[in-house]
Amino acid sequence: MSVSSILKGSYVWVVCVIFFTTCFQFSVFAQEVILIRHAQVDMDAKGWMGSKKAAKYRSSYDVSEIKPFVAADVLASLPKVSSDTIYTSNLFRSKKSALRLFGDAAFYVSLPLLNEYELHVVRWPLVLPYKGWTSISRVMWLIGFKKDGVESYQQAKLRTQKAVDFIERKSNHNQQVVLVTHGFLNRNIAKELERRGWHRTLNNGKSNLGATVLQK
Repeated sequence: MSVSSILKGSYVWVVCVIFFTTCFQFSVFAQEVILIRHAQVDMDAKGWMGSKKAAKYRSSYDVSEIKPFVAADVLASLPKVSSDTIYTSNLFRSKKSALRLFGDAAFYVSLPLLNEYELHVVRWPLVLPYKGWTSISRVMWLIGFKKDGVESYQQAKLRTQKAVDFIERKSNHNQQVVLVTHGFLNRNIAKELERRGWHRTLNNGKSNLGATVLQK
């Protein structure tokens, strides 16, 4: 066998090794975070109301049942979930949505760290739709207004960073980390992950049972 043939064969071998090693590393070490928003809450808050009634609706929201959905249809619209562990908040709508989605096929971990940001309805002498009250109250919270005992915006930002720290720790040992939590929280988790070098590949997390997906 000639020297040129040996060198050519060695070159092909090296290229093959590099190719398969790269593919293997990608398949093993590719990291993915799936942030799923909970199902729609079954609560009728129509009509115009004062702040006291809006505050009662807000309290009911955290304990109300979710609207029925077909799990198979929702899962078909989501990225493939391979993780056997699903993280949820401690709030009913989060835990119930996850259970209906994945049933007995998953192990569930509920954490207050993943709760939605608290919302205190401001007490103003106005009559507004419920969504008007929640929107105004959220804006006031963002600019620094808060009730004693309610998490402030700055405290919520720190909790978001801790949640992302938790997600990244889990992703170091798991190819996929899946959360079924809340819209506002998920939006800020996604932004913080992007700041840390993750890339958004799906952005449907605003809708109930929609997902935001990030990879690294």
